[in-house]
Amino acid sequence: MQTRRPFRLLICAGLLTAALSGCGGSSTSESIPSTVSIFYEHSVIFRNHTTFTMGYNGFGQLGDGTFTKREVATAVPGMVNMTKGVAGVAHTMVTDGTSVYAWGYNLYGQLGDADVLISYPNDYKSSPVPVKFPDGTGAPTDIAAGGYHSLAVAGGKLYGWGSNVYRQVGNNSATSKPTPVQLTTGHDEDVLTGLTATRVAAGGRHSLALFDNGATTAVYAWGNNTYGQVGFSNLSTSSSRPRKVDLPVTGKIEQVAALSSASLALEVSRDGVGNVTGQTLWGWGYNDAGELGTGITPGTSSPVPVEVTSVTVIDGTTPVIKSIATGINHILLLMGPRDTAVNDGTWFVKAIGLNGYGQLGNNTNTSSLEFVLTLNSGGSAPLTNVDEIAAFGTSSFARVGGDWYGWGNNGVGQLGNKVTTDSVAFFETPVTVKFP
Repeated sequence: MQTRRPFRLLICAGLLTAALSGCGGSSTSESIPSTVSIFYEHSVIFRNHTTFTMGYNGFGQLGDGTFTKREVATAVPGMVNMTKGVAGVAHTMVTDGTSVYAWGYNLYGQLGDADVLISYPNDYKSSPVPVKFPDGTGAPTDIAAGGYHSLAVAGGKLYGWGSNVYRQVGNNSATSKPTPVQLTTGHDEDVLTGLTATRVAAGGRHSLALFDNGATTAVYAWGNNTYGQVGFSNLSTSSSRPRKVDLPVTGKIEQVAALSSASLALEVSRDGVGNVTGQTLWGWGYNDAGELGTGITPGTSSPVPVEVTSVTVIDGTTPVIKSIATGINHILLLMGPRDTAVNDGTWFVKAIGLNGYGQLGNNTNTSSLEFVLTLNSGGSAPLTNVDEIAAFGTSSFARVGGDWYGWGNNGVGQLGNKVTTDSVAFFETPVTVKFP
């Protein structure tokens, strides 16, 4: 029988405390289900309708029934036809649109199954277990994994579970929850009446949700607010229930994302036939390495949303933001012509923020206060023909056609590119993710 080795997770926990590291970034594909999400040292991708994981596995977060590190993409038994996947500090979740499955570290109940023990040394699960939602819960449409907590949208309702030390579950309590609980606000209204939850995002110790009633949208945040990431001025206060963020927008919010201790919302303006006429990416919270752009001085924070970047559309060929991916302190944007609903071969990646491991992919390890182009494997030209992006921790991914590429931190093979004695532990330009 194999035994787990807690040393690596203890390192991660220390980093989480020091850096307030974020979690749960993900993306999806309309045509080929394939989602990647990474936190520190493990990742999960979909290929040919099969779930693959790689990287550190000390708490079973790869889901293959072992605790063995994997430096190439390894299939997770039984996890086929999934449509979205996310990874927390040491746990992983996937969904097929009918059920949600989780595996890995469970000390705070972040797997969402009360039958899995939450006390050492049995606080983990190396194989997938179903997340146990309350009876009558609708079908899941979005999931997110925080540092040690989890979120989901199901049937248009919002659910949280796991660690609640910083009130990041959002149920007006500081007690961790081993199974999903439905959330209400208790601030602007007694319940989230008239709003349908559409998306969730999770940072290290805070949470975000996007609600849509058709005519308007609203972003709610809760959890730790030390750096203003929840969006209110009292930085010493956490929010124990979802609280509406005051965003200076005229268009609708269509995407939300969370960094380590910062939050993002993408405002989109459209004309009468639905064409994008403009976009603004708003950010608030901690701006450690310039990841929130020039509106906040690096190393400082703001609870007031600032403009990270904006797009003014000239015509249908103008590149617009298609999706967002976030790491601890860096952001990736997938860009493509406005009038292309799917990649036409020209879609590309822009990146900003911390770059100590090369996670921006621009052939340097120098952090950037402005968006730079992610380059191809040779570093000679921009990476193009990108279908999908994802980023977490200090690593990044892109799917180009049927192939996955990764760049940034690869210390334990989390990019799916085996570390040898002759290789470095990080890559400043994309390398191919290897499969068996």
